[in-house]
Amino acid sequence: MTLIMNAWYVAAWPEEVPPGEILSRTICNEPMVLFRDREGRPAALEDRCCHRQMPLALGRLEEDCTLRCMYHGLRFEADGSCVEAPGQANVPAAARVRAFPCVERHGYVWVWPGEAELADPDLIQDIFERNDHPDWTSVHGTIHLQANYTLLADNLIDTTHETYVHIGSLGDDNIQANPISVTGDEKSVLVTRWILDHDAAPLWREALNQDGNVDRWQIIRFQPPASTVLDVGVAPVGTGAPGGDRSHGAQGCNLNFGTPETEHTTWYFWAFARKFRRDEPGYDEVLQKKFANVFAEDSGAIEGAYSVMRRNPGRPTVNLRNDAGTLRARRLVEDMAAAEAARSGQAG
Repeated sequence: MTLIMNAWYVAAWPEEVPPGEILSRTICNEPMVLFRDREGRPAALEDRCCHRQMPLALGRLEEDCTLRCMYHGLRFEADGSCVEAPGQANVPAAARVRAFPCVERHGYVWVWPGEAELADPDLIQDIFERNDHPDWTSVHGTIHLQANYTLLADNLIDTTHETYVHIGSLGDDNIQANPISVTGDEKSVLVTRWILDHDAAPLWREALNQDGNVDRWQIIRFQPPASTVLDVGVAPVGTGAPGGDRSHGAQGCNLNFGTPETEHTTWYFWAFARKFRRDEPGYDEVLQKKFANVFAEDSGAIEGAYSVMRRNPGRPTVNLRNDAGTLRARRLVEDMAAAEAARSGQAG
């Protein structure tokens, strides 16, 4: 699958880019260094000095938050301009490195690896604010996935895999017995499944912390190129969840972003925000560990499938009814890639 360059991607968690430190990360085949400028804002530069191509990841942040190449000493501002060339008074006009648009929003550091003039921060989806919002409590983590980024959305959109991959946590035989509805437009896909009046899966039973049958919802929104958000939860039967009142239940929001590192590797940034058991001491750590295990199980399945796909490129597969959302999501990514390629061809 062609990588889409003109889009915002999660590059890091804010704590991965503390003041005075350099983070090396590759996004869409673009090696970058991330650091904070003198105002505390995140910045992203190409990981290459323009003099003799030394990786800037091997450089040093100075006290004024400029980045010095530790080969011949050139020093760069956060906008990529060179402000010092040791051994001469004047800095060559061509001495600069590429700066990528970079912002911190909703508890994430985002970068735009494509054309800088198209990078509008308002394109970042507001739903991700649940990761850093006073009404929600969130835990998060990162997995370096050995697979193409599109397989992550495949996994997250089709939740029937939970019955088999997540036995003992989210798995429930009732999932596959309840059909999905799929809607969407040219910008997103929405997959909805309700599982009514059943015994809760183990993780949700613990989250609700009470006995009795529940109604469970899975409302999944995919937006290309790499965002999949799951509005999920359970509520006691008869408390109004199917009609819109989820206040009596355990409400969760699983925020997922699959940032391509290369065509074959992905930075999987996951978060789980919740409105249940928020003030309970130690529960953040318990839930973080549980979901880290869940997503590690997903990763094993995704990487296994991708290894076979690479071994058998182009071999046909069979689609099932529950693949309707996944297939629509793939088409949106393909359409977005085609539009970007057409724009690039016109510009050329």
